[in-house]
Order: sequence, then structure tokens, then C-alpha cells
Amino acid sequence: MSPLDLTTDDFGQFGEPVETFCLITTEDGGEPLSLLPGDGYSRVDHLTLPRGTRLGTLIAEQAPPDAHVLAVCPGRFLDSPSPQELGARKLAVLPAGSTPLTDEHVRYFLRTAAKTDVARQAAAAEEFFDLVGDSERLTIVDDASGTEAEFDHTAGDCVWNQQAGVLEPGDQQIFPSGKLSVTAAEITTFEPDARLLGLHGDLTLRGWPIVHRHADPADGDEQRRLFDALSPLVSNAVTLHVSAGTIEGVTPQTPAAAPAAEELDKLLTDDPRYRVIWELGFAINTATEVIPANCGPNEVYGATAGVVNLGLGITPATRFALAFLCPRSSLLTSDGTPVLGARKAVRRGRMQRVSSASCGCH
Repeated sequence: MSPLDLTTDDFGQFGEPVETFCLITTEDGGEPLSLLPGDGYSRVDHLTLPRGTRLGTLIAEQAPPDAHVLAVCPGRFLDSPSPQELGARKLAVLPAGSTPLTDEHVRYFLRTAAKTDVARQAAAAEEFFDLVGDSERLTIVDDASGTEAEFDHTAGDCVWNQQAGVLEPGDQQIFPSGKLSVTAAEITTFEPDARLLGLHGDLTLRGWPIVHRHADPADGDEQRRLFDALSPLVSNAVTLHVSAGTIEGVTPQTPAAAPAAEELDKLLTDDPRYRVIWELGFAINTATEVIPANCGPNEVYGATAGVVNLGLGITPATRFALAFLCPRSSLLTSDGTPVLGARKAVRRGRMQRVSSASCGCH
């Protein structure tokens, strides 16, 4: 299905339709996009974000006060609108500036968003927060490598974030939706002294890395180099040794992981701010697959039962922000109940049955 075949009501995260849906793109955004008004929507306004204009300014000046707004602007870094600029509108933004997205990627994530079961996602988020809230502590385990880290979410200050489920008026959300997280402070403001103080132990990195940059195009070459240097993590694991939310060491689990471990260790040494695990992420979008590239929207990839990911640094405070998908890891409550991840994906208790033409009595 091409994006041109999509209608506005394919995107369930906006909830009940309103009169106007606004699609915001740029003049240099690659393949032209369009949407047809779906059931309940009277029209689609296609707005162009001029270079040098803030997204919030365009929305405040040109989008109707109760509009549903989708921004798809590859190559542009979009600052979040203020609450005053957004008003009662609902906003979803495809993260398309900090990592390179092709036209094919954009089409894929439009289709993925159309397949996302938002009601199921909302239920998964409720279950997640119920289990986490009732547990004295959480554990992140990787059964394949035997690593384990404990997270006491009551220690110090931390902020829980939800980018999943149906938007309320005045809300803004990533597109496609599907990520929960806990950060050491407000997610958009880097505080060098903030820590996830209750996080201790060993964490396994084995999965696709993501390297985000900020708006300076001069960082593009180094972004590509850093992503390539960390790419061995796709199939070769390293261990992070963590104390009070700070990475104290990196150990390769196999010889093939050594180059990625060395690159990480160099990054931590050159800029100690990367030693802070700024975000523990929990992706719950089960309708998407990993794009095998440096692709920001990969952060919502939830496999079949959710995926743990880690975030280091935050732009523009740090030159890059790094995220690591950890699809082999599991998040457990203090009594061992799987909240999310590989252990929850294991089907238990299914009895094997034999079907045949014989009833065994002839």
C-alpha cells in the first residue's frame, strides 16, 4: 500500500476525528505526500513548513484550533511547540531530522502507523505501569549472556514518559507511537548531574544502535562513522558495568565485539557525559520491524512482547545521542514476573496435541 492510499482515520493515535486534519511537510522533503480525508474528517490541509520557521509558529498561525496535525519533514530538526502554540490540537511527529530517512523509510513508517493497534498499545502501557508501580524494584536480565541489573525506581528523582496510546487535546507524540521510558530528569532537558540512582549491575547491549545528531550538517560524516563503528553490536554483545546510573566500564562478550566496545569506551572517555544512562526505554510497538540502518524511529520497535532500549546523551547538550536496542533482554518485577521483553515472549503452558485420523480404538 502506498502512502497515497492512506486516509486520515488510518492513524488511530489521534482518536475521534475532527473537521480538519493537517499534514505538514517541507518543500525539499523528498517524495510528495498526500492523505485523503477519512470517515469523520471534512478535509485535509496540506501545510508547508518554510525553512527557518518553527513548527510551533506554523501550527499556531495556520492550523485550526482543534486540528489533528501530523508532521513528516525528513531532514528537518523540529523543536516541540509550546503548550500555548499547540493549544487543544493533537500533534504527531515522525522523527526524521536526527537520523537519515529515505523516502522508502517514510513510506514504511506511514504504513506501520496505519497498522498499529492503538487500543492494544494503550492496554499494554496500562499493564506496564501497573506492574512497575506495584513492584519494589525491577530487574533487567539477558538470559543468553547471564547479565543482570537491578533498578530501584523509587531511588532519587526520575520521570516516567508515555509515547503510546490515544492522544488527548494538547498532547504531542512520536509517530508511529509505541514507547515508554524513564529518564533521569525531564526528557527534553539534559541535566549533567541527574542520574537513575537506583540502576546497578550489568547490562547487555546486543542489537541495532541508533546515533542521533543535531542540526549541524558538519556532524554527518562523524555520525555515519560512529554508527558504522557500533554496528558490530547487531550480532556481537558487550556488557556495560553500571553503578548508580553511571557506566563504569565496557567489556566485550566475544572477540568480535571488541571493536564496538573500544569505540564505546573511547566515547565515554572523551566525553564523560555519555557515561550517564539518561534513559531506560521500553518499546511496545509490535506492528513495526527494525529498519537495518541508522534510523531513529527504530526506537519504537517492540518485537512481539516489547523491547528494552538504553539512551546515552541528549542533543544538543552532547554532540550525539545514542540509543541501543536490546531485544534479548527482559524487564522483570521483584517477584520475577516478566513485564516486557524476551521472557514475556516465551509461550508457556501450551500442551502438545496429536491430530490424526485414528481414534486409537480400532
